[in-house]
Amino acid sequence: MRKLIADTIICFSLALMGGACSDADYVDKYADPSKTTVATCDKLMTGVFYAGKQYTYNTYWRMFTWDNGVLGKYAQTIGFVNSPGAMYSVQDSYANDRWENFYSVLAQYRALENVYREEEASRQADDRIFLYLSEIFVYDHLSQLIDLFGDVPFTEAGYMGIRPNVKDTYPRYERAVDLYKMMMERLGVLNKEIGRMKGELSPIVRTSLPNQDYINKGDLDKWMKYANNLRLRLAVRVASQGELTELGKKTVAEILDNGHSLSATFEDNISLVGDNGSTDEFNFSDAIREGYKDHSRASQAMLDMLLTEERVGMNDFRLPIMYSKNAQGTYKGLSPQESFGTQEVNVDRTEDKRVYSRIDSTTVIYNQYLRHPVITTAEVDFLRAEAYQKGWARGDAKRAFVEGVWHSTQYYFDCNAASKSSYGFKGQLPAEEQVVAFAEQLWEQSEDKYGLIISQKWLNFGFLQPSQAWNEVRRTGYPKLHFQIDETAQLLKTVPARIKYPASERNYNTVNYQEQVKRMGGKDDAYTRLFWAKQ
Repeated sequence: MRKLIADTIICFSLALMGGACSDADYVDKYADPSKTTVATCDKLMTGVFYAGKQYTYNTYWRMFTWDNGVLGKYAQTIGFVNSPGAMYSVQDSYANDRWENFYSVLAQYRALENVYREEEASRQADDRIFLYLSEIFVYDHLSQLIDLFGDVPFTEAGYMGIRPNVKDTYPRYERAVDLYKMMMERLGVLNKEIGRMKGELSPIVRTSLPNQDYINKGDLDKWMKYANNLRLRLAVRVASQGELTELGKKTVAEILDNGHSLSATFEDNISLVGDNGSTDEFNFSDAIREGYKDHSRASQAMLDMLLTEERVGMNDFRLPIMYSKNAQGTYKGLSPQESFGTQEVNVDRTEDKRVYSRIDSTTVIYNQYLRHPVITTAEVDFLRAEAYQKGWARGDAKRAFVEGVWHSTQYYFDCNAASKSSYGFKGQLPAEEQVVAFAEQLWEQSEDKYGLIISQKWLNFGFLQPSQAWNEVRRTGYPKLHFQIDETAQLLKTVPARIKYPASERNYNTVNYQEQVKRMGGKDDAYTRLFWAKQ
């Protein structure tokens, strides 16, 4: 918490000068607000987005320390070794970094709110759009934090540097249920408000917005889809079980039965494009490779989903785009059912005798043009398919499922096509009718349609969005995964249900942390299930 407070003060101080936490790429790409004497809401909006960059793009730090090193194991989207004593361990400093990153985002947002509040009404009419877009982004990252830790501080958080009394800046925890309900309601309001404002933007805002918005480049239709996509994701997540079941079903029906605008085509993907090596965009260069190089071996569970020849007469079109073959010319992944001794021998083999397949170098590891997913059209398709299959809304589950497989295939092939790397496989997107026929075969031959939908959604998240993949495993029990029991581990012998709060909360937000632990039954337990998780 001490570091978080310091970061908040620094970021807010910069905001008051017209700036935000930034580096050379940031100020090269976007107008440098520190050269002005007045904070402006458009540049503060960019500061909100930029504060969350580390966990929006598939950056080195995010993938190496968190997504691949921790969550990819829990979701089995990354092949991992059954290391005795540390199979499911979580390094507190990494959990703390994920925690503090969100509160840096929130501190930037509070600075934006504060500047907006002080403006004249006429100026607020122009700047409200920057506040709304930032709010959607904040809810995306807030929901991610909740899905990791459970109850978190929000309403009272992020005010260091704004409130004069330091004691007022130590935030209490709020129930995940209440925050989910608030987000679902607000996202519906934001969608309507942005739609209303689309034709009312002043010329100044119309000029500024595309320059400062590197998420959707000022495309308000896409922001409305972002809000609706996120709202649908949250509603589906709570509709199966938990306190918000009825609200979740009602919200799903409202969105789908009333034709709310959602991502429906490849162009509707909410994603960020990786850099081309210049300073015109955020430059990740070889950083993506560094984030994957120690976590590049294939998960057998992922390969099992793609190796479909015995079931439908052919393998999934995405297989060679997502993974390379091993030295023997076959696909093999690390499986938790292997013994540690076997895995240890196999992973130490030289490249010419490599046993395990790897994530494809061209598509991902050496791809400076990687498409970094936020909410893809394929995810929305699978959300719709689940809702239709469950009867929460009116629609054709099979058609939505088939569209999901097609849009996922498009997405991965697009990543591959955009790459300039020659290390891995270069493929050509198959014709839509071929992928549709394949997906229809999957559907017709499956005896468990619901499990098929969720498993394909999990596969689509894969090694690019393992946090979302883990959510699906915890929420539904699909796909059915096998994990070894780590008998020698002192803390985590099996896969946890949540991440424990980081040490910074125990040390610096002590009173509120202790109150939260009391509400949890007296223990900050990694096996306490989130309210939406399958029991």
